[in-house]
Formats: sequence, C-alpha cells, structure tokens
Amino acid sequence: MKTHLIPAALVLGVSLMECGADTAHEKAIQEIDKKIAELQKEKAKLLAESGAATSAIHDKDGKVSHRITNSVIIIEGDKGVGTGFVVAVAGKKYLYTAAHVFAGNSRLTIRNAAGTEFKKFGDLQAAEGADLIRLEIQEDPADFLELAAVDAPLPINTEIVALGNGGGNGVVSVETGKILGTSGDQIEVDAEIIQGNSGGPVVELASGKVVGEATHLTNARKDIWSEGTRQGDIRRFACRLNKEWKWTTYKTGTFLADAKALEEFDELTRVCFAMAQLSPGESGLRLSAKVGGSATVLSIFENNKDNDLVRSLISMNSDLGSRKTSLSDAELTKKFRSLLAQAEARASRSHQAFKPQGFAWFLRNRATVSVEARTESISALKSRLEGLK
Repeated sequence: MKTHLIPAALVLGVSLMECGADTAHEKAIQEIDKKIAELQKEKAKLLAESGAATSAIHDKDGKVSHRITNSVIIIEGDKGVGTGFVVAVAGKKYLYTAAHVFAGNSRLTIRNAAGTEFKKFGDLQAAEGADLIRLEIQEDPADFLELAAVDAPLPINTEIVALGNGGGNGVVSVETGKILGTSGDQIEVDAEIIQGNSGGPVVELASGKVVGEATHLTNARKDIWSEGTRQGDIRRFACRLNKEWKWTTYKTGTFLADAKALEEFDELTRVCFAMAQLSPGESGLRLSAKVGGSATVLSIFENNKDNDLVRSLISMNSDLGSRKTSLSDAELTKKFRSLLAQAEARASRSHQAFKPQGFAWFLRNRATVSVEARTESISALKSRLEGLK
C-alpha cells in the first residue's frame, strides 16, 4: 500500500511546484506591466510639461497643439500683414519672418495667437541670399519651435504643415501638404500658402521641427510692377531652414528706413513712366493709358497725390476735359514740357543720390531691378521731351 502512495505523493508535489512557478511568473509579468504603465504615464506627463519644441504637431484629440499655434506670430503693420514664428536657437529665442513682411512698414504690432504681444527685441539680422530676417526676442516666450538639423534629409512627399496668418484675419491657419521638391535654398510644397501666410513656418509633420519659412515670391523680382501680386499662384515655395545662413546685423529702424527709401525711389520711377505716357489733347491727358502690369496713369497718380508735379498734371487734365483752359496749344505744350523736364531732372538727381550698397541683401537685391527701371524711366521721359520740340 505504501509503495503506491509514494509515487502519488511525488506527483502531487510536482504539480504544486508547477502551480507555484506559474503564479510567480504571472506576478512577474504583472509587475512589468505595472512598470510599463507607470513609465508611459511619466512619458505623457513629461510631454505635457515640455514646450512645443519637444511635442508632436497634434494633441490627443488630433488637433494642432496650442503649443504649436502659440509659437506662430501675427505681424500687423501700417502697410500690410504677415506671419512670423518663435524659434529657439543656441539658448536664445528669435522671431523669424520674411524680410518683405517687415519692409514697407513704419509701425509694427507683433503678437502670438494667444494674444501675447512682444515689444522687446534685439537688432535685426538679415540672411544673405534670402527673403529672411530674424530678431532676438528679449522676453521669454512660453512656446517656441525648433529648426530641423542642418542638412536634415527632406525626401519628396515628406508631410508638412504650413501655419500662418491666413488671409490676414489675425487667426492662425493650418494648411497640410507635402514637399514636392528642394533646391539649395528653397523647398517647393503643395500646401496652400495665401496672403498673410508669408513668413510663417513650414513644419515637418513627423518631427514637429521647422524646415522652411513660407514665401509667395516664387520667382526673382523682375520689374517694379509686381508689388502686392502673387507670382505663380500654382507653385508655392519656402526658404529652407535646414541649412546654415550667413546673418548680417542691422538696426531695425535702419532696415525699415532703407525699405521706405526703396519704395519711394520706385514710386517716383512709376510716376516718370506714367508721365511719359501722357499726351495733351482736347479731352485731357490720356490718364487711362496703361503703364506697366495692371497699373494705369490714373492709378499711379492716385497713389502720388502729394507729388506737386502729379497735382499739376491732374489739374491740367481737369481743365482740358472741361475746356476751362485759356492756354493756346503752344502754351499748353510749353507748360506740359516744363513739367516733364522737372520730373526728368528730379529723377536724375534721385538716381545719383540713391546708394543701396549698404542695404540688407533682400532690399539690395530688389534695388538692382529698381535702378534698372529708373534708368529706363529717365530715357522714356527724355524721348517724350524730344517729341515735344
């Protein structure tokens, strides 16, 4: 009898040992699961506490994180609106934007999407070779972005988002798209970049890092008639930011003053071209004549009513149209010729005094076209004067 009980006892002992091993194994797995859950919770907490630079584009609800949108800066000037964004570089926070967003304005309001206004900045730094500037923010923005690493690969079809003050309505717009192509300085994207988005960030969807700065200037400036117009509505480009740019420092006031000087130079050039199109007649001076782009003599004169020569010509046109002038044809021609001669002399003096060599690259590059146009406008006036002899 005993001989039969011993094997049974051994079997029972082995079964109990196996049961105990399974229980210990299960407990070990439970402990590991518990630690994983704790680590995941800690990871989520760290991500929630971190800035936009270390978080994903979207929040848990699939929307673009407020930390991202609050890194976008809305720029409103007395002459136009645009976009910028806050970037952390080497321990400092910078406002990045397009040079043409600042240019032309004499007063600027700079705030983020949450309404926080920034007023303290260091000197302006302009990139050599791009429509790109930056200013150190001498405050402490809570939200910011990071630039993609220098020479980080940007394969075709990389998913991106373009953020900006879309339509200039003061609300951050988010446009999704892909990279269509790259060059040494530019990225072509298919995300919608509309008026107001200029200067905004183009962000890689996967990493949340900035790869470009949006600009609608798809081609080099070719003439002085493209102000305020889209060049190539189908193709949209951004300045590459995954590369090292050479920065030149300027006082912000100097940059804005240089931009204003360039615009005034161009405006006088447009007036000269317009005047060269005029021809006194019984019904007036032909103010409806086309000049360049979509501009007419009248539209140019409307923008330059403070110019004394323009005022004189508008008055002459009115007198001719209403037949109020008492001047003979010879006297009318003499007066008209005198106004054109004054314009030619004024344009020549301005041309000689214009020195854009010290401008930031973006303005200096535009000035090349401006100087060529001024030379042509002076020639047009001289030719018109010759025809009035």
